[in-house]
Amino acid sequence: MFWNKCLYQYHKKYGGSFLGGEEDNGLLILTWKDRALAVDLYRISGRYGTSNYVQARIPVTLAKPYKLTVGAEKALSGGVNTVLKAVPGLPDHAVLPADFGFPEVTKRRLIRSDNHPFTKLVLGSLDLRNALQACPGERLEVRPGPGEEGLHLITVTTAANVNNSDWYLGEYEFSLLSEEERVRVDQRIEAEFFPKMDRFLDLARAACGAVTQWAM
Repeated sequence: MFWNKCLYQYHKKYGGSFLGGEEDNGLLILTWKDRALAVDLYRISGRYGTSNYVQARIPVTLAKPYKLTVGAEKALSGGVNTVLKAVPGLPDHAVLPADFGFPEVTKRRLIRSDNHPFTKLVLGSLDLRNALQACPGERLEVRPGPGEEGLHLITVTTAANVNNSDWYLGEYEFSLLSEEERVRVDQRIEAEFFPKMDRFLDLARAACGAVTQWAM
């Protein structure tokens, strides 16, 4: 996937600071409500090669340490939640019940949290629920950071390798393309990549808004 080309074109429309070289290592840093919102590729190397996942990260400050994981939609997540609830000795905070109250976003997602009452408030955010529904294939995490200031990091990640998902737009050798072909590629990026990136970043923004909307 020609990640740098897609991200650079997104940067030209929406601004921010773009960092990228010849390899597909582009990083775009946007600003949202005086916070840095960074998006790049998260790479995992394995025996079968390298897998690339799109990730967006935004910092937030909370009054207490807080952990939340909202997995990507899977057909069996509701059943897994039910089974895990029945496991003897499993901590109460390990998995939220499938009937948590917002089945449109919880039924098919595996959700873990260390603060159920606060997570119920977080999931009560209509903006967050809409963003989750718009991104069924993404994973959301909130994790505490270092120090005593209450720093946390919100991370949104694609559940699938981008080369095996609808993020993949093919491979192009741009130096060999005609001007007309380059125009068509640019149009395809704007028509297909831009909307996915908009929804992806909206999920990070909505999560930030949801965890800062309520007192802990």
